Amino acid sequence: MITMTVREMLKILSDTNRLRILNLLYIQELCVCELEYLLTISQSNLSKHLRLMGEIGFLDSRRQNKFIYYKINESILREHPFLISLFETELNREAFFLDELKKLTHYQNSGLTCHNITALL
Repeated sequence: MITMTVREMLKILSDTNRLRILNLLYIQELCVCELEYLLTISQSNLSKHLRLMGEIGFLDSRRQNKFIYYKINESILREHPFLISLFETELNREAFFLDELKKLTHYQNSGLTCHNITALL
């Protein structure tokens, strides 16, 4: 079990880019290049946020060939159920976050994958 302090959790949630990343990862596991493509964040900026969230246990990651995939740690969601409300209700009240979820849906239906998306970056 991972124990995250309130201060650590609020620090994660206080950054717009981290909220954007988590909003997408709440829907599905994504690799770095997919997040970079969907959020139009530089790879170095994205990696900084992913590293920070991974170090405190907010994210799980796995390597598949040359790609690293990230998802929200399920135990964090169980330990802090308000996060589910944040992702399913609160962020859906803001057009900005809804637009990014629509972009994710479009990406899911596009046939693009992390294997061919790197050519677009």
